[in-house]
Amino acid sequence: MARDRAGKTPHKKDERPRRSEAIVSDRSIFPAKGASRQRVLSELDDAYDEDFWFGDGRILGSMCTAPHDIAIEAHSKFIEANLGNPGLYPGTRKLEDKVIIWLSALYHCKGCSGQVVGGGTEANITALWLARNMSPGKREVVFPRSAHFSLRKACDLLAMRPVEIPMGDDFTIDIDMARRAISKDTAAVVGIAGTTEVGAIDDIPALAEAADGAFLHVDAAFGGFILPFMPALGMGAPAFDFSIDGVSTLGTDPHKMGLSTIPSGALMLRDERWLDSISVDAPYLTQHRQTALSGTRCSAAVAATYAAIRRIGFDGYARIVKGAFDVTRHLSKSLQREGFHLCIEPPLTILNIAFDDPRRVQAALLREGWHLSVAREPNSLRVVVMPHVTKQVADNFIEALRKAAKELKAL
Repeated sequence: MARDRAGKTPHKKDERPRRSEAIVSDRSIFPAKGASRQRVLSELDDAYDEDFWFGDGRILGSMCTAPHDIAIEAHSKFIEANLGNPGLYPGTRKLEDKVIIWLSALYHCKGCSGQVVGGGTEANITALWLARNMSPGKREVVFPRSAHFSLRKACDLLAMRPVEIPMGDDFTIDIDMARRAISKDTAAVVGIAGTTEVGAIDDIPALAEAADGAFLHVDAAFGGFILPFMPALGMGAPAFDFSIDGVSTLGTDPHKMGLSTIPSGALMLRDERWLDSISVDAPYLTQHRQTALSGTRCSAAVAATYAAIRRIGFDGYARIVKGAFDVTRHLSKSLQREGFHLCIEPPLTILNIAFDDPRRVQAALLREGWHLSVAREPNSLRVVVMPHVTKQVADNFIEALRKAAKELKAL
């Protein structure tokens, strides 16, 4: 049920009480009797109307987008599926097998293994879990400062030591510093194919050479459904996947440019046998060894990812990526024509607009219903161009940005 709420007034920060304040010890607060279907749906509609959706056209700070219609339909159809207990869902398991075969082909890995997971965070945690268990006594993880925060989560959870490497002028990992940091204590090295803040792609071939046989994980959560289609558009794209001999694992997020439902990620492994290092006994399930982080797996996303890939196809994804780049270029030219400065030529479909105080600009835009984010490095207003961001949306945004900058004297 789509609703037009463009320009809706944002919520005030103090509208919702803290959950700890809302908790009471009186059990009478729990519903004693079921409410009518009409009332429940009405309450859901009220909550829905408070949320913001990609169809509103004003979310410019998210790497996600509205899923494809067929992905939504597939997700709903397989809502009961749980590949944590795969013997009950052989059909869903076949869909996952097919998705992994397709992704293996997309990422140049003959015979790769993998699994659909709950997004990039789970993929990153699982990859480092594998690396740790396959490298007894080693605990260090070398990754760029541009890495997603989930890698820091993973280090904390796995009692591993993060070794953060500075970035160069192009916001990619400094290879020389990474080479010097890699040691006999290195359990894993991580490169990013599409950083969260600017969309930069680390030099994965050089990083693989520097790793010198150490476990190398590539976080392609953002770039994984963009980079493979760029050559078909006549655009240069750096190598980032299993075509590089040293790459061990690769994570990607079909729920981003892949147009699957949320949450949908995938972790690809060069060697299926590595899963033995994280397997645990699950004697009461239909498969007695489990090799995933999640016990109960959101397997409706498996069907959604299968449906999206099967329906869109390589050519369709190339058109989607071309559309996003077209809007990115249009927005880039328009911004510069208006006198705004971009911190970096966009490597993918993220633009970083330089301001002395980007948070003031972000807040001014939020008051007008525009949802953007602020990057840390470089300090900037961050715009992510996804399929729901059209040229008309871009033009409307520039008008709002011009007004905000003028009012704040920020231009």
